[in-house]
Amino acid sequence: MATLDDIITTQKNGVVAINNLNQTNAYLGGRVTSATIDAATGASLIVTGSGRLVNYSITVKGTGAGTIYNAISTTTAAAANALVATTATQEVGVYSAGLHFSSGLVVSPGTGQSLNITYSLDP
Repeated sequence: MATLDDIITTQKNGVVAINNLNQTNAYLGGRVTSATIDAATGASLIVTGSGRLVNYSITVKGTGAGTIYNAISTTTAAAANALVATTATQEVGVYSAGLHFSSGLVVSPGTGQSLNITYSLDP
């Protein structure tokens, strides 16, 4: 027969497991959405550190292509560390990315484009 300590330990383990599932779900679904970045703003540093680029939203289509970089500053954003290219043909909408970044996120919107970035930082 189980003791009261065994029952309480089992309950605690269940609570810890549910909490871990919730934390994982929040990480994969994105914990933060950036302010709108547009062509008038130009290239913008969104965040530094490592994490997951969950998705990006094109809120205004624009006429030029943009890029989301794995970079620590706007000056280090280069083709070699591009994560996602947003094209002028992409319609307004949400686009899934699911990409890991190690340095940070820099967004350079295309001509006339407006974007929002959803991401999670590693703990």
